[in-house]
Amino acid sequence: MLEDRLGFTLAFGASLAGMSVLAAVPIVERAIVDNTIVKHSESVVPLLILLVLMGTTTFGAGFVRRYCGGRLAFATQYRLRTDIFEHLQRLDFARQDELQTGQLVSRANSDVGIIQGLLSFLPILMGNLLMTIISVVVMFFVYWPLALLVTATLPTLLFISIRLRSKVFPASWDSQQREGEVTVTVEEAVTGIRIVKGFSQESQMVSELRDRAARLFSSRVRTIKIQSKLQAVLQGVPLVAQAFIIGLGGLAAYDHKLSLGSFLLFSSYVAALSDPVRQMATLVTVSEQARAGAERIFDLLDANPLVVEPEMPIVDWARRGQVSLEGVSFGYRKGESIVEEMDLEIGSNETVAIAGRSGSGKSTLALLLPRFYDVSSGRISIDGIDIREMSLASLRSTVGVVFEESFLFSDTIFRNIAMSDPEVDFELVRRAAVAAGADKFISEFRDGYQTVVGERGLSLSGGQRQRVALARALLSSPDVLILDDATSAVDAETEAEIHSALAQFGRTKTLILIAHRRSTLTLASRIVVLDGGRIVDQGTHQELSSRCSLYRTLIGGKTDMLSEVEETVSAESLPIQIASGQKSFADRATAIPRTRGMGPSGSLLAPTKSLMEALNRLPPATEVPQMDLGAFNVAKPVNYSFLSGLRSVRRGLSMGALLIGMDAVLGLAGPLILRSSIDGGIQHKELSLILFGGLAMGLVALVDTLVVWREGIVTGRTSERFLYQLRSRIFERMMFLGMDYYESEMAGRIMTRMTSDVDAFSELMQTGLVGALVSLVSFLGVLVILLGLSPQLTLGALATMPILLLATYLFQRYSARAYERAREKIAVVNANFQEGVAGLKVTQSFRREDAKSSTFRSVSAEYRDARMGAQRLVAAYFPFVGFLSDLAAAIVLGVGRGLVLSGALTIGTVLAFVLYVGRIFAPIQQLSQTFDQVQQVRVASKQISRLMSISTNVPQAVEPELPRRQAVGRIRFRSVSFRYPGSAEPALQNLDLDIPAGSRIALVGETGAGKSTIAKLLARFYDPNDGSVELDGVDLRDYDLGWLRGQVGYLPQEPFLFAGSISRNVSFARPDASDDEVMEACRQVGVLEFASKLTDGIETELGERGQGLSLGQRQLVVLARLYLAAPRVLVMDEASSSLDLAAEAMVQEALEKLSSGRTTLIIAHRLATAASSDLIVVVHGGRTVEMGGHFELLAADGPYARLWGLSEVDRAV
Repeated sequence: MLEDRLGFTLAFGASLAGMSVLAAVPIVERAIVDNTIVKHSESVVPLLILLVLMGTTTFGAGFVRRYCGGRLAFATQYRLRTDIFEHLQRLDFARQDELQTGQLVSRANSDVGIIQGLLSFLPILMGNLLMTIISVVVMFFVYWPLALLVTATLPTLLFISIRLRSKVFPASWDSQQREGEVTVTVEEAVTGIRIVKGFSQESQMVSELRDRAARLFSSRVRTIKIQSKLQAVLQGVPLVAQAFIIGLGGLAAYDHKLSLGSFLLFSSYVAALSDPVRQMATLVTVSEQARAGAERIFDLLDANPLVVEPEMPIVDWARRGQVSLEGVSFGYRKGESIVEEMDLEIGSNETVAIAGRSGSGKSTLALLLPRFYDVSSGRISIDGIDIREMSLASLRSTVGVVFEESFLFSDTIFRNIAMSDPEVDFELVRRAAVAAGADKFISEFRDGYQTVVGERGLSLSGGQRQRVALARALLSSPDVLILDDATSAVDAETEAEIHSALAQFGRTKTLILIAHRRSTLTLASRIVVLDGGRIVDQGTHQELSSRCSLYRTLIGGKTDMLSEVEETVSAESLPIQIASGQKSFADRATAIPRTRGMGPSGSLLAPTKSLMEALNRLPPATEVPQMDLGAFNVAKPVNYSFLSGLRSVRRGLSMGALLIGMDAVLGLAGPLILRSSIDGGIQHKELSLILFGGLAMGLVALVDTLVVWREGIVTGRTSERFLYQLRSRIFERMMFLGMDYYESEMAGRIMTRMTSDVDAFSELMQTGLVGALVSLVSFLGVLVILLGLSPQLTLGALATMPILLLATYLFQRYSARAYERAREKIAVVNANFQEGVAGLKVTQSFRREDAKSSTFRSVSAEYRDARMGAQRLVAAYFPFVGFLSDLAAAIVLGVGRGLVLSGALTIGTVLAFVLYVGRIFAPIQQLSQTFDQVQQVRVASKQISRLMSISTNVPQAVEPELPRRQAVGRIRFRSVSFRYPGSAEPALQNLDLDIPAGSRIALVGETGAGKSTIAKLLARFYDPNDGSVELDGVDLRDYDLGWLRGQVGYLPQEPFLFAGSISRNVSFARPDASDDEVMEACRQVGVLEFASKLTDGIETELGERGQGLSLGQRQLVVLARLYLAAPRVLVMDEASSSLDLAAEAMVQEALEKLSSGRTTLIIAHRLATAASSDLIVVVHGGRTVEMGGHFELLAADGPYARLWGLSEVDRAV
């Protein structure tokens, strides 16, 4: 903080000092005109030297101001971003449930960036304020009547700014919220890409993105219209002041009350004040955006966790692992009850299994014990101590959890396992991996334990991820270990090994098993049965089998899954019905309004009442982009370039360019009118010319105000149309790309294309481009005028131009590299931020909040340092341009004096030259300032162009087959070999497989054997390197891709749901499905059973990734989605691995109906799932080693028989 205070002092001190010197320049110029040109009372040389020295001083002050100011701004940006991240690391699960990752990314990027831009702007603004004060004081000292008229315009500016400010803020807040909604859509599409592609719904996601981008466009255009009024008035009022100077000042000079030097002084001050006035317009806009951004950020930072540390936490006690629940009740939402009045005692070193229906509260218990949520009532104690009295770190070191979803970070396997202690010895990590059944497959990797897994560990199979997650928990050696279906995705042999290790672990530790399968029950010495959040019975397997009907139903299914048939719920019994008939996916997405940027509860980050009232007072945002982007075709993406994007808005660009030209020309009229008034009116005593000059300048002010108002609207609307198209085209390309792209790139890096890169274009289009065009036209116009006035003096004015061009070349060359480094670093920051948010549960469970925050601080610091590398160049270049401008002004005064004395020029021409010299260098400086944005856009465009040039790994055939009928369903793999991109080992080798139409095939084998790869090739997420995959005798590569994926329904291992209602998620498979069809799909797979207990039935709003439902319930919704799609070929990666109770039996029944007459390929992690299949295929090392029926393979006594022997299904039954 001391460094910040020093930087603040230096930045603002240098700004004030520099502007004070700059404010004195017109005084020296006045002395040169009055004392060396009009009169000859003193030498001009000392005054010219003084001007050069003053220019040198402002150069030094400008460097310090920009460097220290930039350092302060980037340091603040760094702190805000890291504060957001660190705060999120400490939010409890209840608060996390209320957040959407897309909105968080928007806050950490766009909002923080706006605040950083404002802070960079503040030092120069304060300097300009001081310059304004000095200018006003000097003008009053020189001639107070004219000063009074000129300064009378300042309160007008202040009043108008305050009036419009009340509208700019709510409009800006709404725009930033809309931008967050766009980010949410992108984030969900990226993280749910397997679902999007599996159901061939890329066009649906593109449609949703376009819809949200169009709403962003409408909101932004409304904001631009408000800002344009402000910009026009703020630019027009100084021109009115110039009219006063020319008219009334000319009259004063006519009466010898004002010298010509004073005339120049007033004109110079008003011209100099025009920049602060323009900056005020920008400041009002940026400050209101920054205020909106700051409110959004501090809303988040002010969101305190509901689970807090006790005032005097207990950190140490005699740890035995005894667990006690006394009268515990809990619900995720107000008025909801998941656990009711539960009493339970678990002894030290006891292994207890928790069994029950989906939604009965099993997984909720796993979250209450480590205090991820606080109980609504009652008490949970460990070793006799209320867990609310323990420090969170001590509690979570005592209670370890392996969650239903195995989350791994994009790091090495070693570091993922060693998360609880990064300094742990390698041998201990290896032992934990051996116990979790992971050492074998890890050792087979080329880099072993140093193998880097992809984001969320997706480069590993589901079973491999589960084993690494289990090893991570075992290594931490907690006194109480909770396993929430931790082995659902592993094969029977591996599960047997893991169970043996867990039995050994349970001799000295307390084990709580959330049981989804009968095999899990064999580990437990006691089984607790839940129903409706209450304990209905507990005892051993034998005891419960004899006396508990619910338990008998749970274990009575045909498979290893705990299952139960429950009464069917009719549609009429649901609390809220959806109207019958047709309703589109988009309609369902917005059927029940949600508070923007929030999860299901809608309590966090909501707008205040006063803000909502201000929003309601704004005019409606109704403008539409009016751009025909055409229908999206995933097989034929539109080739897009920035040039084609600009061509699409050429009409708006042309109109904007015309208005910009008019604005620039009108801005150049002042010195010419001034020259005419001096030479014709004052020097030749023509009063009418003076009055005419004042009236002409007033007319220029009026016309320019109207032009600037219209210019702001036209250019703003045009830039927003371009950005709307850019967002759409980038997203279309993202949807076009194959799975290889998504599995090789972190989601945060992909998101950067749609956040930071588009933001770079947005900043340039909205602020820099218009100013740059005005500057360019102004520069060319000034050059033409100067050459017309005096070619000889023009050469003097341009004497420093070669130096400027050389400096500009060097600046561009070195700053381009710096900006490219910064763009690479921000992609790393975004990726780290998104992964940190996604992995919060694991981070908090292993008490690694500080370590994750430290890593994020490190990558954020690298980005800050990269930006400071560019800032050093900026700090040197821009003040140097100002110094050259001052030097040119001194040359013009020196050379101009000689030409006036020789009679070659008039005094009015020299004064016009002095005023125009600033307008030669000011545009170049403005262009240089825009270059800062241009460099960021150049790097961003390079990244976007790279994305646009990537081709898909599954291209559409040149002349694709598009059958008019549905597929029959015969599948053949002919000598298929496949290796994942970047992998050294093949996933499949010469695989041959023939699957008859309508048959049910189960793929069995160890984790990593290639089962899921077969499913991915059949869904055509990848194409084989060698051989072919055929459907009905035709190579998959020859089919139309959309038609093919409509025939092949792919159900991945991990269920993914979008934010929105349950009905919306089900209808994702078929957006045109009627409400009756959606309801029927929900009924068939058992969704209605649990939905009937929710307040809004199947219209209940879910949070991000289905927050609000248990994993089993989420899987049911996913199955309903597949049922609605009704494909001819079903590919299911252990679809019921997380289901239990009524869900499993009903799903099996529904799948029997769904698979009837359809070809079904099941990735079977449970051999009981495979037993009822028509054909079982055993896969090992990417090859088929055995195939046949269940009894046939048992009789063969081969690999399958060995795996079956290890299965505990028969013993559990």
